[in-house]
Amino acid sequence: MELPGLLTDEIGLLLTLPVPKVHMYTGVSLTYKNQWGCIPEPKDRLRLHPLLPRVLFEVNKAVHAKVAIVDGRWGLNVSGPLRGDAVPLDWILVTDDLGAGARICCELMQVPLAKIAHLRYAEREGAIPELGEIALNTDPAPFKRDRFYLRRKWTDYPGLFAFRSRTVAHLAYFSRLSTFLHKVLYLFREPFYDYNENSRSGPD
Repeated sequence: MELPGLLTDEIGLLLTLPVPKVHMYTGVSLTYKNQWGCIPEPKDRLRLHPLLPRVLFEVNKAVHAKVAIVDGRWGLNVSGPLRGDAVPLDWILVTDDLGAGARICCELMQVPLAKIAHLRYAEREGAIPELGEIALNTDPAPFKRDRFYLRRKWTDYPGLFAFRSRTVAHLAYFSRLSTFLHKVLYLFREPFYDYNENSRSGPD
């Protein structure tokens, strides 16, 4: 997998600017998931989805992601990452530890961190401290709003199966059937992305 040399070799620190939101495939998108976009080739991201927890952890190390400013003025609830219910939160979180930031955001969103696969992986790797180990400048409890939750539509499940399975991902995105399968899906749902338009090269 290729990453931009600017991020891996030419900088010493990456500051990431996520928004607290629900994600239909990863559960949430916060301080770690935001760096998935550092992988420049869309087809690489599709191919690597089933391996996301490990790949995402390694990408964060490779691009020197160390500081996050989480724009919690608004969040995205119910669905995501592109469509859902925008909710006012009225907070900003600044952290020099992405793992601590992920933990606090999950607390504020009232989402159990243990249910988020890529955050469980980072926690096993020692990258996410316990809540009592995090130095805070204020009690986060008053900043909690309504609980965040995920509600999938039936049209989300084909993408979810492709997200979790390398075999289904190949069938859905890289096989000769992929165009037909997407046309059938788009009879019931508008496309979220146009990977053919944004990709620099065809599938392997």
